[in-house]
Amino acid sequence: MEKLITNIGFNDAIEKYIQNHRNEIKPSILEVLENYFFTSRELFTLCEENSMERRGKYIYLIEPLAKAQIAELLDRAIGAGILDKYYQPVPGVRLLHLKIIAYAISFICKLKHPYTLFEKQWGRKETMRISTCKTPKFITEEYELTKSLYPEVDFSELEPQHKITVFYTPQDVDDIYDMYQDLIKYKYIATNTAFDTFKGIVGKADFSEPVEWLKGQRQLGYFIYLAFNKHNSKDLWIKGECCFYIKGEPPHRNSFLSGYSYIKRTGLIDKYDFRLKAICNKFNHIDSTESCINGRLIHTSKYVFYSSKSEDKKRKMFSALLAGEYISPDTTYTIFSGIFEEIDFKQPVVWIKKQCSLIYFIYMVFKDENPYDLWAKCVYCFRLQNNKIINRRSLDGNRITLMKTDKPYNIELKRIAEEYNDNVNSADASMNMVADAHIINT
Repeated sequence: MEKLITNIGFNDAIEKYIQNHRNEIKPSILEVLENYFFTSRELFTLCEENSMERRGKYIYLIEPLAKAQIAELLDRAIGAGILDKYYQPVPGVRLLHLKIIAYAISFICKLKHPYTLFEKQWGRKETMRISTCKTPKFITEEYELTKSLYPEVDFSELEPQHKITVFYTPQDVDDIYDMYQDLIKYKYIATNTAFDTFKGIVGKADFSEPVEWLKGQRQLGYFIYLAFNKHNSKDLWIKGECCFYIKGEPPHRNSFLSGYSYIKRTGLIDKYDFRLKAICNKFNHIDSTESCINGRLIHTSKYVFYSSKSEDKKRKMFSALLAGEYISPDTTYTIFSGIFEEIDFKQPVVWIKKQCSLIYFIYMVFKDENPYDLWAKCVYCFRLQNNKIINRRSLDGNRITLMKTDKPYNIELKRIAEEYNDNVNSADASMNMVADAHIINT
C-alpha cells in the first residue's frame, strides 16, 4: 500500500492551479478536491516517516540502499573524497567514478539492477545516466584508485573488449623473418621479441601478444603504412592498435592517423626514415631507385645523431675534441662513433668542459642534419663530469643566450664544427684567440 501511495507522486502543480481558480469551480467539487489534497499530504508524510524510521541512522540513503553493508561500502568512497558525508558526489567528480562505485556495491551486495538505485540516490538526469557511461580505452589511470577501493570486485566486465585483428600479407615466412631481423638489428622492436610473436601479427601464425615498438608512435604509424597499407587499408590503424605496444601500452589509433597525416602533408613520406622505408620496400619487393646514403634521414633515431659525413671526418672531429680536452681522455673512438649509430652505441661520451661549451658544440655541429630532437639526442649521447646527466630543459634557452653575440662563443669549437661540416672560413683562422671567450656560467 505504501508503495502505491508513493507512486502517486506529488500534486503540487494541480493544487496550485485549483487554489488560483477557486471561483471557477463548483463548491461541492472544490470541497472534495481539497479533502483529497489534505489526505494525500498526510499519507505522504506518514509514508516518509515510516521510511525514515526504517532507514534508521542511514537517513541520507534512499530506502533500498539504507543498509549497514551498503553504507560501509559507500564510506570507502567518502574516505577517498569521491562522495561527501551525505553520500552525494562531490562537485566535479566524473561519472565513471560513480559507475565504478555503483557496479562494485551491486556486485558485492548482489543487487539485481546495478545502476537504477544509485541513479535515484544521486539524482542523475536523463543526459547523465550512469548506466550509459562508457569506459574509455585509454588514460584510465585516474580510475584505478576508485577500483582499488573494492579489491574484492572483478571489474573485467566494465573494461572495453578489444577484438584482436592482425595484418594480412601475401609475403612468405622468409620475407617476414628478414623484416623481423632488420627491425631487431636497428632497434625498432625489442630484442627479446620472439619470431613466433612477430609472425603472429601478420596472420601467418596464431596471435599471441602485441610486439613492443621501441621508437616513437609517429614512426610506428609510418612503418605500418609502408609495410601493410596495400592489403589492409580498411582496418589499418585498428590492426596497428591491436598488434603493437609502446612502453607496454597500446598506441592510440587517432595519433596514428594524425602522425602519418603530418608526414604526408609535409612532404616527408619518402625521406622521413630512409632505413625504415628500405626495410618496408625490401619486405614488399619494391626496387628503390633512391639513394638512402646521400639523403638526409629525418627521423632515423630519436637517440643518436644522424650524420652524412665520412668516417674520416668523424675521426678527425674525435681527435680534435680529445686533443682539446673537451671529452674524457679515456674515450675510445668505438665509444665516440656510437653517437652516430644506435646499434653501435655503447655508452654516453663524457664532456669535461662546461655545459655551455657542449651546447655550443652540439648546435654548431649537428643542427643542420638533426632538426628534430637535437637536445634529446644530446642528453642521450653525452654526460658531464662525474656522470652527471644533462638537464634538457636548460639546453635550448642557454643556446639562445650563447648566440646573441656576433662573436663566436668558442673559436676552437667553431673551427672543429666548420671542418666537420666543410664550411671552413679562412677569415676566422685566428687560432691563438682565447678559446672560451664570452663564457656564460650555467
